[in-house]
Amino acid sequence: MILLMQIIEIQIIHPMNNEEYRAYLELPENTTAFGDRIANLVADQLQSGKTLGYSHRDYCGMGMQTDEHQRFFYGEIYDGYLEASKVFENREQFVSWLSEQSTVSLARLDDEDFFAGNQVISRNRLLEFIGEKEIPF
Repeated sequence: MILLMQIIEIQIIHPMNNEEYRAYLELPENTTAFGDRIANLVADQLQSGKTLGYSHRDYCGMGMQTDEHQRFFYGEIYDGYLEASKVFENREQFVSWLSEQSTVSLARLDDEDFFAGNQVISRNRLLEFIGEKEIPF
């Protein structure tokens, strides 16, 4: 019996090197701030006990959650656990911050290549989280 092995070269294309992704980030819905309505609806979901984030092995991207003291957290998730890089002591602080953010501002474009655009918080992800298909911007 002869065992044949084929070596396949896999080229990983980082989103930031992809012209389509860069063009996507320049769309108005990705550069426009999320605004108060989306920020408040996200806060409602978080305060109801839901977590915005992926849960799988290793790096899971960016996420949001609250604790029993109604503080809000934003940060990286590893193995399903959030490591907060930002802590908001109350809803007002969180909503104020999130309402001023956009897909581009949360895309981590200034971070290491691995993190830039990798499972970040986007307008589409927020809309999915709050159960809305579209909210005019």
